[in-house]
Amino acid sequence: MIHTLRRSIPANTWSTEEIRQLRQLATAGASLDTICVTLRRTRSAIRNKATMHGISLKRCGESLAAPLQPHEHGLAS
Repeated sequence: MIHTLRRSIPANTWSTEEIRQLRQLATAGASLDTICVTLRRTRSAIRNKATMHGISLKRCGESLAAPLQPHEHGLAS
């Protein structure tokens, strides 16, 4: 019989360390693209988590109300 290993934490769950990194990067004024690459998350995921934790992305040159870009949906411009 083959047993499969199941993750006890879903892949999209943020760790405390990732939230700490998000806060540090945002405070340092890192660009949203830099934050996305560093945390390996989408722009939407970063914006949502920042909003949930009261983290301002204004120093990153982003408004939380910024419209989604076509590349975020896998669409070519």
